Amino acid sequence: MWTHPHPKSIAAATVAALFLLVFHAAGCGSGDNLPREPVSGSVTLDGKPLKSGLITFVPTGPDIPTQGAAAIVEGEYSIPRAQGLVPGKYKVVVSSGGGTPEQKVDTVADMPGMPPVPAKEAIPPQYNANSILEANVTAGGKNEFDFSLTSSPGGK
Repeated sequence: MWTHPHPKSIAAATVAALFLLVFHAAGCGSGDNLPREPVSGSVTLDGKPLKSGLITFVPTGPDIPTQGAAAIVEGEYSIPRAQGLVPGKYKVVVSSGGGTPEQKVDTVADMPGMPPVPAKEAIPPQYNANSILEANVTAGGKNEFDFSLTSSPGGK
């Protein structure tokens, strides 16, 4: 006797299929035949290497089909050629949760089982949410970008 599949299993299968389709279409960088370039460099905050964080390169024009990101570890980051960036101009976004925790506004966060209060963003908005940082990746170029950030909101 045939029974109808459970609606939850249909939803799960649909989500899994969409997930696979998106990853197949987007690719992981290798094998996509794009002219990728390795990118590396350093990030300092107030003259000291940024202990940890994330650097993201966001294309500024529609002719660049990819974006890239790398972990910042002890002030250094690197994106190998296989996951590298296509030549062009990028907005650079730096983030690090290395700040102090946000001030609690709600006592619910103190309840057992609730997630911890996230750390405040250590990087000022002019380098992440409203980034003024840019990088121009060139074909066959050195593509080493060093960013010296300051913790003051005005970048001074």
